Amino acid sequence: MSQVLSIRKWALRIVVWATVLLLICTAPLVAEDRWPDERQAGPFVFHANFSLDGHEHLVADTSALQRDLNEKLGIGQLREPVHLFLFSRKSTYQKYMQQFFPAVPYRRALFIKRRGPGMVFAHVNREFEIDVRHESTHAVLHACLSHVPLWLDEGLAEYFEVAPDERAFANPHLKTLCREVTSGSASTIESLEAITGVEEMGHAQYRHAWSWAHFMLHGPVEAHDELVRYFADIKNDVPAGRLSIRLRRRLPDLDFRYAEHFRTWTK
Repeated sequence: MSQVLSIRKWALRIVVWATVLLLICTAPLVAEDRWPDERQAGPFVFHANFSLDGHEHLVADTSALQRDLNEKLGIGQLREPVHLFLFSRKSTYQKYMQQFFPAVPYRRALFIKRRGPGMVFAHVNREFEIDVRHESTHAVLHACLSHVPLWLDEGLAEYFEVAPDERAFANPHLKTLCREVTSGSASTIESLEAITGVEEMGHAQYRHAWSWAHFMLHGPVEAHDELVRYFADIKNDVPAGRLSIRLRRRLPDLDFRYAEHFRTWTK
């Protein structure tokens, strides 16, 4: 029985991979019929079933993610393009995803990468631009690096999902996080490292992952330096180990420094 299930599992994976490859190969061929607006901005290729006129700033913000992430993290240039598939309506988006990715659970926006270029899928809604920047951050990270720990992947996506001028000091997470730090209810970095699946992440985990990304980007110089070194090791195929251990080696009073970083915002 277990062998049958295993065979079915691998068969399903093969179908999904084949569908991804088929989509990558056929989407450009039918773009003229299916994608009324196509444009390229930096490493990003946009395919939209509606006009992107009026979304020029989103296109510019997205295309700048490569530069922004490299400046902050030193991850280098993308090794491949990223394709964005954007839909004007939720219903159209759902039908498209059910057709090409029937095994993928529904989410309002998705980054998918199997073999070949990464792909971002999203539909217009009240948080459309946030969704596109969030998933495109995942796409840049995974185009430059062989792997990124789940919690850090999500924490950085939460950081870069807001408009560029809001990232450092105006993220919606900040006010709640400051209260949690004051009450001592924020997650430790080790508890975030223990997360193995996205289904384990609720609003609090996303917020706390963002807070550690913020701390490393805007806190002590040693924390930012260690983050850059950590990604350099991953990029160079050097065993990177656990980021928590590396940070505690550089900052023995890590938890105090983390809390103090956010307490400054409540003063």
